[in-house]
Amino acid sequence: MRPMKKLPFTMIRRNWLLAATCVGIATPSAAQPESGKPGGPSPMRPMLIATETQVIKVDRDGRIVWRTPSGVCRDVWGLVNGNVLFPFNQKGECGVREVAPSGKTVWGYRIPGQYVISCQRMKNGNTLVGASGQGAVLVVNPEGEVVHTIKVRAKHRKHSTTIVRELDNGHVLVVEESSRFVAEYTLAGKLVWEVKTPFPPFGTARLGNGNTLISGRDGIIEVTPGKQIVWRLTKAEVKEMGPRWFAGFRTLPNGNIVICNAGGKVPFFEVNRQKQVVWQSKLTKEQVGPAHGFFLLPEVATGE
Repeated sequence: MRPMKKLPFTMIRRNWLLAATCVGIATPSAAQPESGKPGGPSPMRPMLIATETQVIKVDRDGRIVWRTPSGVCRDVWGLVNGNVLFPFNQKGECGVREVAPSGKTVWGYRIPGQYVISCQRMKNGNTLVGASGQGAVLVVNPEGEVVHTIKVRAKHRKHSTTIVRELDNGHVLVVEESSRFVAEYTLAGKLVWEVKTPFPPFGTARLGNGNTLISGRDGIIEVTPGKQIVWRLTKAEVKEMGPRWFAGFRTLPNGNIVICNAGGKVPFFEVNRQKQVVWQSKLTKEQVGPAHGFFLLPEVATGE
């Protein structure tokens, strides 16, 4: 493993922090598009989208206003400094890049081979790297050095891990797709919690009430610390969206969930806890392809 060469690693760490400390929770903003009715006119939520070939940015009108090549990309973050952080898989190597609006790569970490599926800038300025091809989660410092390695049980080349997320307690929540587990590890690699999922999982987020949301092939579940499923959304309950695979998602302050419907008829839609579709994107699957991850970009607030 080696850091990307000739990159300025002297960036100020505080500019690397995300715009909010609660992972996956969008910052409230009056500029957020109002939810539309199913099938009716719906403004587009400004967002970054991770596709199979590139990361794109779309505006409220659904226009692509920015793009950068990435190869296979399944996760993306907008940083408070205006840069974009995402995993990449190109030309026999993979890793993570931070790219400025100009298109210049200002930080990066790369690994020979494939795959890196997910990443996240941590609160202390380090970066989580979901090194699925290695069956591990790496913590990389700004100088490109691996300071922690968390080994997971799965050994699948592509699907050992999907989404990885830092928790408020400093632990890491890891989706282990091929073994159908979501697990919580300390940075030292100690397993402290896990739950078996009823479907191949993809995304996850720890909620404020201590429960864990998990998305995957057949829907989304909410699981308690005691591993009880207390809420579930299935494909059949949103069949008008043409669901294929519930991939990345973001939770909103009102409890609603914006879902990336990877390869489905409607690429992005929002549901409330009554399982009603209250918003759907104007984009089509032909425009974005089988996108798996996204990051909401409020027009006034600084990020999520």
